[in-house]
Amino acid sequence: MLEGEGLSKVLPGVNTFEDGVQIYRRFYMEEKERDNGVLAIDILKSSHQPYISVARIISVLGYNGVHNLLGLVHTAGTVSDSLPPPRSALLSALQQPYNRDVKGSTLTDGARALAKHFSRSSSKYWGSLDGSDSRKNKAAMDIITCLISSCCWLNLHVVPPHGVVFEIRDANGYGARWSGDGSKFIGFLEPYMKDGHLRRWRH
Repeated sequence: MLEGEGLSKVLPGVNTFEDGVQIYRRFYMEEKERDNGVLAIDILKSSHQPYISVARIISVLGYNGVHNLLGLVHTAGTVSDSLPPPRSALLSALQQPYNRDVKGSTLTDGARALAKHFSRSSSKYWGSLDGSDSRKNKAAMDIITCLISSCCWLNLHVVPPHGVVFEIRDANGYGARWSGDGSKFIGFLEPYMKDGHLRRWRH
């Protein structure tokens, strides 16, 4: 490469090979080279921007590869040509006002959804829900932040009557669900259980 490009192009400001070696030795001593079994060093200047390399990698991976990379599961209803919405969209949907037409109402969709769940778990998984709307909104945000950071099950799949949804669950089965694009928060989820609807998901 040095012969083809010329030393000045590969290492600007360096006039001789000896000067280049001296600069290199400041970062990587001969002893370290020997210890690591280095036999040769190849200096390569990238011919394109890093985003081009990333785009090529993603193109080769395809949807299934990206799903696997992101840790999404594949079930019978999985939509294989979709990607999960960004975290910012998920949090924004949670904070949308529940009563948009009621003046002075500050309760969010997340807090309203939490109100349906906090009494269902005997282990008090959802915590308590009392105080002002602001306090309830914060409780919902704290729970969803915890779920997002600890989830071990993610899926983009079809769930009637909602259509395509993005769903996350933690190791205990608790979770949350949004529309597939993340623009609408659908609600929190209890762990799967036999006859869950009949038992009103109380456990």
